[in-house]
Amino acid sequence: MSKPDGGKYDRVGGRKRGRNELRTIRRSTKRGQNDEHFENNEDRKDEEDKIENADVSDEDEDEIVAPEEMDEEQKKGKVYDALLTILKSEHPELKKKSSKKQKLANDKLSTDLTTEDKISDEESEADLIDTGLDRNADDEDKDDEDNNIDGDDIDSEDEKDEFEMHFNQYPNDLIEKLAAAYENGTTTSKSVRLPLRDNENIILSKTIPETMVDEEKFDKPNNKMSLHPYFIKKRLQIQNDLLDNTKNNLTEIQKQLVDPMFQYKDMLYEYDSYGKDEDEYRDLYCLHVLNHIYKTRDRILKDNQKIQNDNDAEYLDQGFTRPKVLIVVPTRDTCYQIVDKIIHKSGIEQVDKKGKFRDQFFEDSLPPSSKPKTFQQIFKGNTNDFFVLGMKFTRKAIKLYSNFYQSDIVICSPLGLQMIVENTDKKKRQDDFLSSIEVAIVDQFNVIEYQNVSHLYTIFEHMNTIPKEQHDSDFGRIRMWYINDQAKMFRQTMLFTKYVSPNSNSIINHVCKNWSGRWKNHKRIEPNESSVAQLGIRVKQIFQRFSVLGGHITEEPDYRFRHFCSVIVPSITKSTGYEDGILIYIPDYTDYLRVSNYLKEKTSILFGEINEYSSQKKLNANRSLFQQGRVKVLLYTERLHHFRRYEIKGVKSVFFYQPPTNPEFYTEVVRFIGKSAFLGTTDLNISTVRCLYSKMDGLALERVVGTKRAAVLTRGQNETYEFK
Repeated sequence: MSKPDGGKYDRVGGRKRGRNELRTIRRSTKRGQNDEHFENNEDRKDEEDKIENADVSDEDEDEIVAPEEMDEEQKKGKVYDALLTILKSEHPELKKKSSKKQKLANDKLSTDLTTEDKISDEESEADLIDTGLDRNADDEDKDDEDNNIDGDDIDSEDEKDEFEMHFNQYPNDLIEKLAAAYENGTTTSKSVRLPLRDNENIILSKTIPETMVDEEKFDKPNNKMSLHPYFIKKRLQIQNDLLDNTKNNLTEIQKQLVDPMFQYKDMLYEYDSYGKDEDEYRDLYCLHVLNHIYKTRDRILKDNQKIQNDNDAEYLDQGFTRPKVLIVVPTRDTCYQIVDKIIHKSGIEQVDKKGKFRDQFFEDSLPPSSKPKTFQQIFKGNTNDFFVLGMKFTRKAIKLYSNFYQSDIVICSPLGLQMIVENTDKKKRQDDFLSSIEVAIVDQFNVIEYQNVSHLYTIFEHMNTIPKEQHDSDFGRIRMWYINDQAKMFRQTMLFTKYVSPNSNSIINHVCKNWSGRWKNHKRIEPNESSVAQLGIRVKQIFQRFSVLGGHITEEPDYRFRHFCSVIVPSITKSTGYEDGILIYIPDYTDYLRVSNYLKEKTSILFGEINEYSSQKKLNANRSLFQQGRVKVLLYTERLHHFRRYEIKGVKSVFFYQPPTNPEFYTEVVRFIGKSAFLGTTDLNISTVRCLYSKMDGLALERVVGTKRAAVLTRGQNETYEFK
């Protein structure tokens, strides 16, 4: 931003625009004392009547606003409109977001975004969102501002704290150049690979402007592998037994993660097992989240006290809105576990609406014992994937189901938040509460991928944007990198997944723009650890590579389909092996539709198909026809296998249209042949497994055949490789 006449610079070199004028924006009216929530177990009709009545009463209130209040609100709205005009002149992309001028003169209401008690059979997802968007919520109370800071828990701004270094003492010259490079598309990346363990490396990378390639160098990683060197709030140290500096209570996984996490780097962590590993890294990031929230709040309260003593003092310590942490998880059961950890680690005993939360999110249930153990881990408890929950922290209590604009943490599923930020009713769309997120966490990314990964990309698009409305912001205290639309370069994003995939790499490498850089681990898969080695049966496995001329990833599906039509389909009709019992496994639903339509229109092959959208009647019928041999070929999608884990009977040969994203699926599907051989309906010497792949399937192949073998398969001279 250009420096106005008489402007000043902050201590990190950032320019200020009209601070004296902006600081005149103050809360002129008393904020409400209570939030309206549905706490009683009333029927749906009564709740809807209350909402309608509340809407009518609020309209009447707007009509009789006192002239004094109206004048003050008009002044506030004009100043905010002026700020938006300045921002839009320097960030033209903001003009695309809204063509309507936001009139704030009569808008004294904040949005209360809370989820309903339970989704009834009669309610659609849209109805649930409508109920959760309570536009009659009162402003937050002043319980935070009335509390004093404990004397022994005050952190110093001059202390070499990672929080201060990342958000307040950042290299301003680098930020300005990096922001310009992102806008012009002139960024590049530097990376270094370092050994972590015998079979694991870490990859450190950083996005920099092309003009700084020679200047920017990688510093030697500062691996402390302990929490003690980092400034943890005293109340958290006491609650989590961290006062003794001679003790290191961290597990091996936590020692790997503690440094990049508390140094505010973006992270992509691939863990080994469900349950134990998940529990350990969640313990660490819950502590990190609490530490971040407490530091943010205590710094604001401390600056409030300084301003009371010196009205001319200026402190930059806030964002546009209050929420600072977003945690995205696939199911309510995972949400329940995380919230329970946060409550335990905070040491706060008073938790509002804890009983309601347990009723809605906890469920003591397990999938059938016949299903694989990994399936039981993923789908245990409450598997509902539609929810959004706000958590607000005060000195003495944690408030669940809080208004989003009053919350410190927002925990959601991708679908739940998608229905808010991309509501079909444009008037009900809300994303301003995501404008000031500083820590974003995506847990169990491998499970979210099978829900709808596009929802996750949508959430990232709506995060850290300039808000469309003013939400009681004190512009005199908003950090300059928020006003300059640079918040994405300060947000820390952490992804935790069982299996790294192209989507997870795409998010960490291209969506995340953290100026501190990125950290991710890479595991080397030995041949004896691969899916091929763990089958337990000897069957011919043929891996066939096709070439992508030009090498562009967007053209890869077309080349795969052409190869399937010209090479694979003729082999099905003229095979020397079995003519029936052929299972075609297709990971991507779009590919599934193309293959299905081709077989219907261009061939005479008698085939059946089952996918995640098939009715139960169709699923049972086609599986039965395939088992009886009345259909020769069965199309089977990866998402259906993920959600159902069917044991398909009558399988004699398997064709993988693409290597499975989850290597466990390769083992499970190929073992269908083993079960047929056990029943005497097939001969393992005649049965075959074929897998079609390209160079771009390296990540999936690595887990199926092993790291060294995957390199040979993708770069070798031959196009066909056989395992047995």
